[in-house]
Amino acid sequence: MRKILATALAAIAAVTVLTACGPNYGAGPAGTVSDRSAAYFKSGGWRYRLTVTTNDGQDREFRVTRDDYRSCFRGSAYPTCTHRTEGSR
Repeated sequence: MRKILATALAAIAAVTVLTACGPNYGAGPAGTVSDRSAAYFKSGGWRYRLTVTTNDGQDREFRVTRDDYRSCFRGSAYPTCTHRTEGSR
């Protein structure tokens, strides 16, 4: 019984650690979102990218979290689109 309990507690602790420590990618440059892409990698899961057109007309592509990807659509202002408000849920 103790082995089962210890195994269950270890599994719960591992899941808690993995979900609490989400990826922290550096913020991209400010601008207008011009493209979005999501690709699945067999060993690493989903990877999300945004392409932003900066004020000087250059396109910059960078990796973002799933939440940022879901919040930012083409034409939206980055990084403003990453900030959610209570009314937008």
